[in-house]
Order: sequence, then structure tokens, then C-alpha cells
Amino acid sequence: MTNNPQAAWPDDVIARYLTVAGVALADPELAVEVTEFPAARCKGCGEDDADDRFVASYNSMRRARIWAQAHAETCRAMPRPDGAR
Repeated sequence: MTNNPQAAWPDDVIARYLTVAGVALADPELAVEVTEFPAARCKGCGEDDADDRFVASYNSMRRARIWAQAHAETCRAMPRPDGAR
């Protein structure tokens, strides 16, 4: 049995979508997070759904989830080891 502890999600995060890099590296922290705001942000590359938020406000939670899923399916970015962007 493999011990793979995951850090607790922040309180406002309601969904996480593992990125391609997260899958390849088995790193659950390389994910796109959807928050209660609702908004989505990638923890690998820092991209967010800000442009979509200004275009469509109808059913914003669904929009955030759709953006997060689509981004996670293609993002191969990894954060810099020193945390800088």
C-alpha cells in the first residue's frame, strides 16, 4: 500500500482538476482549483478564468468548472521551484 498524503484543501476550494503535469508527476498540488467565488486558477501556470468571468456571468459555477476541466486537460506547466512566477 502506498502512502500518498494530500494536504487539506483551502476552505473556499470546492473542486480540483488535476493537470497533465500533476498526473505525470503524481503531484496532486498541480491542479486547477475552483473556489466559492466562483473562480478557477491553475496552481501550475497561474492562469485563471478572469476573461471568461467578464464575458459570461450566467451559471458562473458551471462556467468555472468547465474552464477548469478544459485547462487541466492541456496544462503541462510546473511552478518554479522557488515559487516565483
